[in-house]
Amino acid sequence: MKVIVVSHGSYARGLVDTAQMIAGEQEDLEAFGLEPEESVDTLREKIRESIEQTSEGEEVLILTDLFYGSPFNTVISLMSECDLYHVTGINLPLMMEVVMGRYAGKSAQEVCKDLLKAAPETVKDVRELYKEVEE
Repeated sequence: MKVIVVSHGSYARGLVDTAQMIAGEQEDLEAFGLEPEESVDTLREKIRESIEQTSEGEEVLILTDLFYGSPFNTVISLMSECDLYHVTGINLPLMMEVVMGRYAGKSAQEVCKDLLKAAPETVKDVRELYKEVEE
């Protein structure tokens, strides 16, 4: 499965770099960021080229940073012409779920389901957790 992370600025690159620092070098894992000087059309073409370079029969999972943000909308515009999975709201814990899912040989659809299950657990109110431990 090819994984493409798309975000505003350098967030996608940071997620990919950090995931690789934790889990080791990853094949078929790319990052694209929408920079202030770049148009969404340019970003769209970069993503499209990456999808087109995917091996025959290989699934594509695209992860975006923000629901209804420009990177999200750019990927949505590709969904009618490209066969891909798309999950938005990516963060580092979810990125690690993707990496581990790939190690386990899961399909893109299985990884998407895992992400939706794991998402609520990736944000914690540490003050409340701390209070519980103190009590």
